[in-house]
Amino acid sequence: MTQVPTPAGSPPTVDGRNEQDFARIWGRVMPLEQAGCPIRVGRPPEESPSAPPQEREDMCSSTPAVPEVPTPLPCPREAPPLSRAHISPAAQPDVPLLGAGSAVYGEQLQTYIDQEAADWRTYLSLSRRSPGGCARVLAAMAAEERRHAKRLSAAYFLISGVRYFPSEASLPTPRGALPAALRQCFCAEQRGALAYLAAAEECSDPALRALYQELARDEARHAQLLRELVEEL
Repeated sequence: MTQVPTPAGSPPTVDGRNEQDFARIWGRVMPLEQAGCPIRVGRPPEESPSAPPQEREDMCSSTPAVPEVPTPLPCPREAPPLSRAHISPAAQPDVPLLGAGSAVYGEQLQTYIDQEAADWRTYLSLSRRSPGGCARVLAAMAAEERRHAKRLSAAYFLISGVRYFPSEASLPTPRGALPAALRQCFCAEQRGALAYLAAAEECSDPALRALYQELARDEARHAQLLRELVEEL
């Protein structure tokens, strides 16, 4: 402790500018860091220069950085199923109903279309030279046979992309007596029903198989109508 010289007979004084002396003496009076203390140990503010730039950088680098919390990403939603609209035509599988895979039935369909169109022409011709009741039955059968040919033609187009339907000029015209013509039609309808049933059993296309089965029932019903007409003659 630095003592200031004093006159003789006077007690020694303490140099309050010395930091250690000040701290020791001030601590006897009150705690050093007590609130409201007007004096702080150390150099006065005017004597405490700010830390040089290098020292400030060292202080900043010594302070542990608080890691930045990343912003949580949104939970990914379940991806929607891939739409067929985004699949190229070359990659699209063949459709199971009336698609290109059923092209093996193309020739068969052409045969059935020709037969149904011929039956339409036959019944239409016979209705024009038959008596009243018989004419109406034959005309209705002609309309059904034409509808059969159109349905088969539509199936052929869906499978192949080609329109197929015979021209009326190529269709046969029945000749001979009415009873003999009706007998021929009766046998033809029975054969047609059996042919459709056999084709349905061997067909792997569900839509085409259902069509064959429906036409088989119609052909069997036509045979029954023809039998009734012959019975009335």
